[in-house]
Amino acid sequence: MSNKNTPDLIETLSQSVNPVAPLGRRGLWLWVGLSLLAGTAFVLTTYGARPEMRLLFSEGRVADNLSAYAKTAFFISLAALAVWQVQATARPEGALSRVQTGLLGLAVIALTTLTGVDIALSGLPAAMTGLSDGAGMCFLTILIGGMTGLGVGWALWLRHTAPGNPSLFGALSAFAASALMTVAYTLHCDHDAPAYLLLIYLAPNLVAALIGSVAGRWLFRW
Repeated sequence: MSNKNTPDLIETLSQSVNPVAPLGRRGLWLWVGLSLLAGTAFVLTTYGARPEMRLLFSEGRVADNLSAYAKTAFFISLAALAVWQVQATARPEGALSRVQTGLLGLAVIALTTLTGVDIALSGLPAAMTGLSDGAGMCFLTILIGGMTGLGVGWALWLRHTAPGNPSLFGALSAFAASALMTVAYTLHCDHDAPAYLLLIYLAPNLVAALIGSVAGRWLFRW
């Protein structure tokens, strides 16, 4: 049985609806650009650039130690993948694809495998060289810088999203922010051992993701 007031109710509700613009990407790329720029400026002014990067920036020449550039390239790829995942899950209908999940898993497995091979070939003491040489400061710089970047992302773009899974989206956003800070930090740090990259570079990204997962439950609730 229909209610005579139903048409009036529908009309009232339709008049109170305000159109919302589609979620654009400009804020996302602004967040990425500012995070990289601010992170790089902080790292280079506070700690300085490693010799290979000074040679590349000042003279345009590539140093013989290619591991310096390989490390930076690896974390640039990881950060790009993380940002791609954030973009893919920013809306209610969004979801991670098998390709995205597989690539992230492959990156973690590859670094873990390299660490295992290095330990097997060089021995545990040699593989862990450098973990006591300012490693704690490296870890905290990446983690704190990443969480700061998450706050910047929230102000610029993340608060406009409506993810279907706020906890997952929070984890991915924090991981992406931390990965961007990691890219900046590679321009300074000269420790290239796989174990160092796993425990001091990648680990703070995972810790940030854990924090972001918890925070995402209320940051991205809608």
